[in-house]
Amino acid sequence: MVRVLARSLVKVVSSVLGQEFAASRTSSVSLPSMYYAMKNSLEGKLYKDYVFAVDKWPDYTAVMGADRTEDMEPSILVFHWNDDEGLRTLLKDDNLFNWKKFFFVRSIPVSGIPIFEEAFKDKGAVIAQTVKTHMVSYLSDTAPAAGSVAIDDVTVGPISPEHCQLVNETWDYGWEGAEDLIRHQMATFISGCVTDKQGNPLSWVCGTQFGESNFGFTLPEHRR
Repeated sequence: MVRVLARSLVKVVSSVLGQEFAASRTSSVSLPSMYYAMKNSLEGKLYKDYVFAVDKWPDYTAVMGADRTEDMEPSILVFHWNDDEGLRTLLKDDNLFNWKKFFFVRSIPVSGIPIFEEAFKDKGAVIAQTVKTHMVSYLSDTAPAAGSVAIDDVTVGPISPEHCQLVNETWDYGWEGAEDLIRHQMATFISGCVTDKQGNPLSWVCGTQFGESNFGFTLPEHRR
């Protein structure tokens, strides 16, 4: 039976996932995103409030995270599972998220795509696009301290949230209205940016609430 997790249980599951992640950082595609989603939720760092659920308790085999807002912005869903039937159990529940709303499902292994395709078909939902990407996860407690360093004619430091529009325009997955999300990521998580003498960004990358490096871009005229 699907169980929505209270904050105390999110702490329990987050701790278990953190231990798994520390033991093997490359064992699972979905593990880093779920761990950081829970960790940042507990620390109040997520862009929106998330609800987390498991297929059963206490011997859960699948975990899901989703925001419960009903605005028009796309939702971002995260899943992590060790058993396909556990994942199917979560996907069959009609109360965890709105199937009629546009949403992204992120950080799932290729082997899991058929299960999602099956669930989408059953719900009468349409998969607009499937994208294969390689995301680089970071370990936040080993990241360098924020600060700026001048090197020749450029400065290297965190990217300013005031540049969120530029980042959205150059991001492959940007959409109209995504600036607030990007601004939040910039203001909350580690980032790096190379700027010229006038303070104009030349190249940048930013950490996200799912524990990855994202939004990376270098202006074409500064590439080699």
